[in-house]
Amino acid sequence: MSGTLDNLSCKQQEKLRKFRLNVGDVVQDYHDDHVLLRFLRARKFDLKSSETLFRSDVKWKSKMQTSKLSSEDIPEVLKKYWPGGMCGYDKEGSPVCIDAIGRSDTKGLLYSAKTSDIIKHNIIIVERLYRLMEEQTLKLGRHVDGIIYIADLENLGLHHLWKPGVDVFNQCAALFEQHYPETLKMIFVINAPKFFPLAYSLVKPFLQEYTRRKVNVVGSNWKEVLLRYIDADNLPVHYGGTATGPDGDPYCQHQIVMGGKVPESYYIKGRDVSSQDLMRYELSRASCLELKYQVSKPASILRYEFKTENYDLAFGIRRIADDGEKLDVLTKQRYNCHLVPEDGEISLQETGTYVVRFDNGYSWTKAKTLLYWVELLEPVDAPQEEDALEFMPAISHDMQDI
Repeated sequence: MSGTLDNLSCKQQEKLRKFRLNVGDVVQDYHDDHVLLRFLRARKFDLKSSETLFRSDVKWKSKMQTSKLSSEDIPEVLKKYWPGGMCGYDKEGSPVCIDAIGRSDTKGLLYSAKTSDIIKHNIIIVERLYRLMEEQTLKLGRHVDGIIYIADLENLGLHHLWKPGVDVFNQCAALFEQHYPETLKMIFVINAPKFFPLAYSLVKPFLQEYTRRKVNVVGSNWKEVLLRYIDADNLPVHYGGTATGPDGDPYCQHQIVMGGKVPESYYIKGRDVSSQDLMRYELSRASCLELKYQVSKPASILRYEFKTENYDLAFGIRRIADDGEKLDVLTKQRYNCHLVPEDGEISLQETGTYVVRFDNGYSWTKAKTLLYWVELLEPVDAPQEEDALEFMPAISHDMQDI
């Protein structure tokens, strides 16, 4: 059985009854059986863990006053440049969201808005989607539960793997998994770049198993696939449909924010968005710090971030060849990282030993305090791209014996 209200086994019906009794002291008017079942499905009908999740959610939503949050309190930069929007409904009446992740300016957004505002902005978006599902339920005379999420990765580059940006994205993902479980009906990933498995590996730990099962990486015929589930008049022309915005806009940007470069005029003066887990190292005068990494898989990526509390510093990356020769991967140069933190990502196409070097060897008089973070990412298994998938239903099959 799927675990939805119209498809419950006898055991599931009994657990729903017990669950409602167990949480009866905190249940609100809007907590109908459909809502309670979302929490039960999220924890595979385990009553204890479902109750823990539910009570935590009730307390959090009461504290945050999520239903009363207003976009009036959201910075303008997020409204204009945080990508995404709702374009219509699928053939079953569920909201369809398109997120042009690859067009986002992650650094610009984080330099222009506080993390708390970004999280609040995303909560408002999800709450709005829930209201739309309620409206659809009343309009269609049947329960509408779940959204279609289209992640457009066109133009996604290594710079999108910037750690502070990924961390904020994962904070949002973890928050939604905890407080809006079983909301996603299907996830379509389109225009995925070759390094998608690496990018997915950074997000995957924050997604529950039931969410990961709904991730479908669609191949070159993604427009055809989307039209199997969404009528053309509910999709922008750019995404294979017939809908347009004012003046024939093929992206429907009156509904969907397409991201773009954030003007520096939005930047918050003095804002520091460095990673929170930088390591500290005291570099004495005329010394260096070398970090060695053994790369076993081609197309791995090395991410780094560093700054000093005083004075500049030299930085570079080398690969040690089989014959012992040291080959520059990132030529060593001096950075004014005491003024502006340095960060980056570099693709490593060859296996072998790589050496990351923070070099103060040129300074015979000044010691320096280094704050740094380096991470090696190697490709992992991820959902494979398919050209003609017959996708899994929204509900996991592992509910059937509960």
